[in-house]
Amino acid sequence: MKFSLVLLVLGWRLRWLASRNPGFQKQLENRNVVMQWRTFAGKPARSFHFMPGKVVSKRGIHGEPTVTLNFKNASYAFATLQQAGKNQMAFMEGMQAGDIKIEGDPGQLMWFMTLMKFIMPGGKK
Repeated sequence: MKFSLVLLVLGWRLRWLASRNPGFQKQLENRNVVMQWRTFAGKPARSFHFMPGKVVSKRGIHGEPTVTLNFKNASYAFATLQQAGKNQMAFMEGMQAGDIKIEGDPGQLMWFMTLMKFIMPGGKK
């Protein structure tokens, strides 16, 4: 439940930034990326479609994501996201352990990581 809520709030934040933050809007120029976050079991799942000027967030499995971030389960995903705020290596450690798997274009995940400065409240204006 907590992971689903985090994904929902992330979607709201991304849409808000896409409509109000010039720096974030600049990052969306020439983008057409579908990033999906899910558990190995497939639930919960949410996709974020980044395109010039907007971000569309939908629950469930996307048919053709550009990149998918798979977590072993929802509680692990929530704990990892909490830890990632303090330890940027949390994702890398999860991938090395096999608890997080990336499918698709990993370069798009790296691009998403550059957006973190905007996503955190009080981030870049």
